Amino acid sequence: MKSGLHKSRFFVIATLAVLLTSVCLMAAATRRDSEARKKARYYFTAGSVAKAAGNDDDAFEFFKKAYAADPTYAEAANAYGTMRLALPMDTFQSDTELDRSLAMMRRFVDEFPEDTYEAQYYGYVTTQLGEWDEAIRVLERTADLKRSASGAFVQLSEAYANKGDLKMAVDALSRYERNEGLNPQVTMRKLSYLLSDKDTLGALREVTRLHLSDSTNVAYAIMKGNVFDIIANRDSALYYYSLAERLDPESGQAKLALADFYRQGNDSVAYDSKMYEVLLSEDLELDTKLDLLAQYLQSLILGKQDTERGDHLFTVVREQYPHEPRLLDLASRYSAAKMDFADACEQVSYAIDLDPKNSTYWGQLMTYQAADDHPEESMKTFERAKKHIVPDETMLIYYSMVAQQAKEYDVAADVYRGFIDSIQPGLPLDSTLTLSMLRRDITADQLDRLSQLIATLGDIYHEADRNDRAYRMYDNALTFNPSNAMAANNYAYFLCTDGGDLDKALELSAKSLAGTEANNPTYLDTYAWIQYLKGNYGVAEEYQAKALEEMAKQPYPSAELYLHNGDIKLKLGKNEEAIESWQKGMKIFEDNGTTDSDDYKKLKEKVESLEKGKK
Repeated sequence: MKSGLHKSRFFVIATLAVLLTSVCLMAAATRRDSEARKKARYYFTAGSVAKAAGNDDDAFEFFKKAYAADPTYAEAANAYGTMRLALPMDTFQSDTELDRSLAMMRRFVDEFPEDTYEAQYYGYVTTQLGEWDEAIRVLERTADLKRSASGAFVQLSEAYANKGDLKMAVDALSRYERNEGLNPQVTMRKLSYLLSDKDTLGALREVTRLHLSDSTNVAYAIMKGNVFDIIANRDSALYYYSLAERLDPESGQAKLALADFYRQGNDSVAYDSKMYEVLLSEDLELDTKLDLLAQYLQSLILGKQDTERGDHLFTVVREQYPHEPRLLDLASRYSAAKMDFADACEQVSYAIDLDPKNSTYWGQLMTYQAADDHPEESMKTFERAKKHIVPDETMLIYYSMVAQQAKEYDVAADVYRGFIDSIQPGLPLDSTLTLSMLRRDITADQLDRLSQLIATLGDIYHEADRNDRAYRMYDNALTFNPSNAMAANNYAYFLCTDGGDLDKALELSAKSLAGTEANNPTYLDTYAWIQYLKGNYGVAEEYQAKALEEMAKQPYPSAELYLHNGDIKLKLGKNEEAIESWQKGMKIFEDNGTTDSDDYKKLKEKVESLEKGKK
């Protein structure tokens, strides 16, 4: 009995001890949790103060410490996660770290769903990161809890649309309208979703609802016309565009809608007439008119149409704004496009008189003077400009180009010597350079820049017939950057055309094609031409064909490639193909209106000579 009683009491006491220990441990944990939360609150408060004062770096560190002290503290987790998202560092922008930041923010929005602002911000972030289901989950909950939170419906529409559920995107916007009423911006968004979903009936229903809400509103009538235009119901589109103009005969927007309608229908007479009215309208800003006029004039130039139509419309705007420098600048560009460089110079000079601090206008004047074959005048313009502006690098480069055109090669070279000196002062450019001559803290980008600048100096000296000096520049450029493809190509091409070492030229040309410029048509042409000069006509033909193939992918063809191709074909006995290639080269000059050039005459002589030989 005693023994059994003893055991029973021992069991009870042991059990109580275990329970007591557990209670003590729980109490200790509670005290620790309380201390952790207290510490977290301290850091969170400090972070909030720093954030309010605009000290984001300090705020970030305080929020980070708050989160580390108590990761379960939702406010700290949200603040830390939000700031992590804004840091541009790669360590915080990886998919893994972005997910971690979102998880920190998720704790808060789930614990405090009634905080509409944070929920909508979280919805915005998740939408931007492509987490559309998560955005929808939180935003739908927000909308249900607080139906007056209309912004949530707009965000929901974006999330649904990004997910590809356009019907739900439209539904979310309809829910917004039930709160806020009709809104033309919301209707526009609904129309984009409905038309993307090919729901033309739904689109017409929505735009009609908006139009009927205010049948006197010009913008609503135009919007309805736009929908009919999109679904190719041109008669109805014209009706609503005309209705908009009847509602407000002075409306520039209504006239513009009609003008665009006539343009799409290729009705040039009606289009010009309506554009005339558009440009006369007073409710369109000058910038809008200039943009419209520029687009119109460009279409005439590119389409090689009668520019008298453009001249007439230009007069309309110029009479309204006779002293507007932006209009005078556009007038100068239009004249230049018509190859009337004298008038272009005159117009932009007026613009400069009105706005002498505008560097663009000075650059335009230099361009027109050089294009009109007056590079000396262009150089004088540069000197005049310096009294009003500080020329930027682009203007200096152009100054160097016109100096070359004027055969002022030392002036042209001095520009680039100045660029080089700004990176590495005192570099003995006319000597053989080594890397040891450079400052120790020079960056890789600066080294590459030096190589490019020195190579351009080589081009200038070669044009000046100072070949030895040019070759030294190319050697120096390649010393600083052996991968400078432009330097290698130009060096190779000039070597072969100057009657120099063809083996070295071939080696340099191959180097230019070894990297990212492997498909550069100009560099391929150089390699093919060197092979031609070495008598390797089959290899030359192969590479020249590739050069022409790559050139066809670019907007501006080169007649020189067709000249070389014809010469290669001739050596291979393919006379018809040679003539065809030379004629393609001639057409480039003819399309550009430069048939007075020596290269055009050379191509023409080759064609005539070969065709005469056939007879």
